[in-house]
Amino acid sequence: MHRSRAAAFALLGVVTAYGVYQFAGGEWRVALESWRGRVHVFPLVLALAALDVGLEMFAAMWVYERFGIRAFDGRGALASLAIRAGLLLPAQLNRLIRPDGFVRLGRGEMTRCLEAEGATFVLDTLSVLALIAGLAAWRLNPMLGPAAFLAVALTGLAVGRFASGWLEGTRFALPAEFWWRPSTLGIVAVEASCWLVHGAAFWVLVRGLPGGVGAVEAILGSALASVLGAVSGAPGGVGVVDGVLGASLHWMEVPGEHMALAVLGFRLASFWLWIPIGWIALVLTRRGGTNPSVEVAVEPEPEPL
Repeated sequence: MHRSRAAAFALLGVVTAYGVYQFAGGEWRVALESWRGRVHVFPLVLALAALDVGLEMFAAMWVYERFGIRAFDGRGALASLAIRAGLLLPAQLNRLIRPDGFVRLGRGEMTRCLEAEGATFVLDTLSVLALIAGLAAWRLNPMLGPAAFLAVALTGLAVGRFASGWLEGTRFALPAEFWWRPSTLGIVAVEASCWLVHGAAFWVLVRGLPGGVGAVEAILGSALASVLGAVSGAPGGVGVVDGVLGASLHWMEVPGEHMALAVLGFRLASFWLWIPIGWIALVLTRRGGTNPSVEVAVEPEPEPL
């Protein structure tokens, strides 16, 4: 286990170094120079990006707690933040960093931690699909937005509860009680808030540009870009997310000379900046790790699920 962790850590370092090299070779200096006149919006964009990350961490830690894995403390926060170090890994492989961190801290067995991360991924996916449905309905009629969000969220949770019987006895099985609880819907709401804040950061950045940039359109465009980037399997969605964001700005009639600058500024605040921060958290988690045999994980009780 120690050797495989060391190899994965080294591979993560190589991938990150290559991604940073590619980023540094781009035209970001010229772009930032061209945006000097709008520098006042960046503190708010950065604050919203930080809130987005904080809400995602809180939702993940909430899921882990429900699986009997102690997460709501400083070390748990570091293990949750460390996932950002692997943003350049393809196919959502960075999600393996968080459960490994909790195992290193002696908070639980790997199987249980992977189950918690799997549940986090499912609820995150459900939340963004519900938000997209809600935003699409909102454009037709604002009264339909919340109803569409709840309909998709509750349908997804009902499907999860129904499917739990089929998956019983497999590594993908989750207790049926996990799905149909108010706390589970609360986690979906927190995850949806992440996506909402993520899109709000994009809107704050582009709202002063020429064209018809509206809040709903900007949030919807950023959510769709992230989903398509994740589905593509591309490392960090690089290229795919940027392309979809640019296409959404083109659809909102933003002039071409502003598109690349807006996309680059947004990705800098919401993506690239968090890779080194994730690395700091990852190193601190590794240094603060305990022998899993020393700290016994708390066994989950039936009620939290």
